Amino acid sequence: MNIQKIIVSSGPTREWIDPVRFISNASSGKMGYSIAEAAFQWIPNVIYIRGLTQPEYSRPNGSKIISVETTLEMRDAVLSEMQSNTMLIMAAAPADFRPKESNDSKIKKEEGAEILTLELIKNPDILSSVSETVSRNRFEDVLLVGFSAETDDLHNYAMEKLRRKNLDYIVGNYVSRQEKGFGDLTTSVVIFGKDGTKLEYGPETKEAVASRVISYLRESALGSVSR
Repeated sequence: MNIQKIIVSSGPTREWIDPVRFISNASSGKMGYSIAEAAFQWIPNVIYIRGLTQPEYSRPNGSKIISVETTLEMRDAVLSEMQSNTMLIMAAAPADFRPKESNDSKIKKEEGAEILTLELIKNPDILSSVSETVSRNRFEDVLLVGFSAETDDLHNYAMEKLRRKNLDYIVGNYVSRQEKGFGDLTTSVVIFGKDGTKLEYGPETKEAVASRVISYLRESALGSVSR
């Protein structure tokens, strides 16, 4: 594959309930940031599409920065950057759901109201949207890499996502209070390939794991044929 551009998504998205409350998650953006920095050592054309990352993970060296807030904004930013000869690494943690309605005014804590019902609707799946766009536009030399953060049964959930989203690789890791995941400085990951390959890295710093992941993807791209 002739990869000339790498898109890295990073961090959590945010979906507003009202002007002071939102739905999000505990992702810091460190993994995506580390991947973007490692990717820049391979290809200087790196696009870093970030949600609400921690400030220290907002500007990886050499990357073009695109800041987004919601999952819909992240999807649109990723799709706008997709083209032939591109690798997409979806290391972000976009919110899966958003409120069906977002209040313009703060929701008041009314006297006697014990339960607030919040109706959620599903956000579009970014990688599925990208896969459809790649096929529809007949982009060539595209490598799609997803992430699967799970609390249990990592292998089955990761492989199911890889097949359903038509990915080349998916990087899986456990996230829970007992495992190294969101917000931690170290991590362990498993890379699953659509060809049945499986590689494990860690526990190591996220910088070290990111470097290993990029090295592996580089070797794969240099030794692979077009999709």
